[in-house]
Amino acid sequence: MKNLILFCSCLILLFSCGSNNEENIPQEEINRALAVSDYSPVILERGGIKLIEFTDFPPFSDVESKIATQNQTFKMGLNKIEFKNKFFNLGEKTAEEKSHMVRLYEGGQYLGVLNPNKPLKKIIHGYFETEIEKGDNLFFCYLSRSYDLSVKNKNASFLFKINADPSGCFSETELSDTVVALLQPRGVFSSGQEEKVLFDFFLKNISLEEGNYISLLIDDIEFKLTKWVPFWIQGLKAGDHKISIDLKTKEGFSLKGIMPDQLSTVITIKEVKLFSE
Repeated sequence: MKNLILFCSCLILLFSCGSNNEENIPQEEINRALAVSDYSPVILERGGIKLIEFTDFPPFSDVESKIATQNQTFKMGLNKIEFKNKFFNLGEKTAEEKSHMVRLYEGGQYLGVLNPNKPLKKIIHGYFETEIEKGDNLFFCYLSRSYDLSVKNKNASFLFKINADPSGCFSETELSDTVVALLQPRGVFSSGQEEKVLFDFFLKNISLEEGNYISLLIDDIEFKLTKWVPFWIQGLKAGDHKISIDLKTKEGFSLKGIMPDQLSTVITIKEVKLFSE
């Protein structure tokens, strides 16, 4: 229904902005409106679990985020990492967050920071603090809406490395290494949230083309995903659930990327209490 309303609105806008001569309307604009009306979300169902493609969000194709390398020096121990965004305000509530009726991050929109073997950090200021240890220190950073949906364009994330030893620290920005990361779901979901659990993953310097696909495992149930899109997970029962992703080529080889420890997680769905003690 939303797609149909959007389709009608697009056509009304197209025809109302021109003159009485319909030939003034560019054909590509009409084609875009028709594409919106014709698209149906992907729905996958297996073993009592249903995946419904999440489509109702803005693309934010002009949003950017990158590390502010100028005038930054690093050392062994605690460091402040500065970054800058374009057309994206951290700490603000996402406009449509309540319409989705899902779990929210109270801090608002954030920069997600992932390191190998470390928990996800959610940053709502223009910097974050981290311990720099000897060797390679990897950081993958991405922008996220307040309901944990990552912004998916190549400029809305950055990957960098700080190599540290007692003689000094050297940083490399805009790395070309492959990142495959499971972003959501994570943590604990309260009773009542189990029918709208967000599944989101991120790909950097790799794509789901030429036969590549994501093998998503929810407990022992596998789904094959051929599009880089988020999904709603429905049908999870109370208790713990292991969720993992594996990017595979058409030949069946796994591509783990540089953060293989960020490919799986265990979430908890709290049990509904019918009676209070």
